[in-house]
Amino acid sequence: MTKREILDAERGYSESKIQHTCVCWFRATFPEVGNLLFSVPNGGWRGAKSGAMMVYEGQVRGVADLILLFPCGGKAALCVEMKVPKRKGSSAGTQNAYQKAWQSLVESHGSVYVVCHGIIEFVTAVCVYLRTNPQPYIDKLLNQYPLYR
Repeated sequence: MTKREILDAERGYSESKIQHTCVCWFRATFPEVGNLLFSVPNGGWRGAKSGAMMVYEGQVRGVADLILLFPCGGKAALCVEMKVPKRKGSSAGTQNAYQKAWQSLVESHGSVYVVCHGIIEFVTAVCVYLRTNPQPYIDKLLNQYPLYR
C-alpha cells in the first residue's frame, strides 16, 4: 500500500482500531520489549459505580492512551495519545484540556509525549524516540500493512 492509501483507510477507522494496529505493529517489530508498550484504559463510557471505582483506584484524567515504559536518550518514557485523523469541521483528532495538561506535566518530568493520528505517525514517533531511522520501518509497513488490520 502507499502512504496515501493507508491515510485514506484510517479516515474511516475508529481511534480504537488505529491504536490496535499500532500496538500490533510495535509488538511484531520489537517483540523483546513488546509488552513495555501498554494501554491505559482511561476513556470510554462507564457506569457511575465503575467510574467512581476507577477514580478511587487512581485514575487520572488526560493520561495518554499508550505508554512505552522504556527509557531512551535520557527520557523516562514515551507517552502516545492516539487520535483519529483530523476531519474538517470536527473536533475529532484534537486533544482536550485534560490531555494537554497531562502532556505538560509528563514533559516537564522527563518523558516524551506525542499525538499520533495514524500508524505512520506512530511508527515515526516510536523510531524517533528509539533513535533509529524510521524510513526502513515505514517501507516495511507499506508492504505488510494489511497484516496489521
